Amino acid sequence: MLIDALAGLLLLLSGALAGVLLAVEVAVVPMLGSLSGDRYVQVHRLLDPRFDPLMPTVNKVALASGLVLTVFAPGAGARVAFAASEAGLIGVALVSELSNVRLNRTIDTWEADRLPQGWSGTRDRWARANRHRTLIAMAAFAAAVTGVSLG
Repeated sequence: MLIDALAGLLLLLSGALAGVLLAVEVAVVPMLGSLSGDRYVQVHRLLDPRFDPLMPTVNKVALASGLVLTVFAPGAGARVAFAASEAGLIGVALVSELSNVRLNRTIDTWEADRLPQGWSGTRDRWARANRHRTLIAMAAFAAAVTGVSLG
């Protein structure tokens, strides 16, 4: 019973994580890329507090669920799939913390009317990191679905 509840929670949270990141990738990133520098900084500052701390919390709870499932799920195939999902969730956290969060902090220091030289390169690096974590999140969700189907 607990394993089934945790599997449902992992599906919900890893799916939400992948879905939110995919929506950001297909809608928000192109919109941000079309903005002038001053508008980019303004909009970026409006978006960031809406995603943080919610999405890191979603990832942490999914990680906790996945860890229990990796150890206690019935069947070796399910445990391997949940471990793969866990690896993907860790990957999302690493890309987020090592790239996107650090770039967010840098962007937050910019003055919209006096952007640093090369600011668009920072925007491009943020978008690339977001694309990477989106692909990783989608793989983690697929692995979670596989784990549930094998469990």
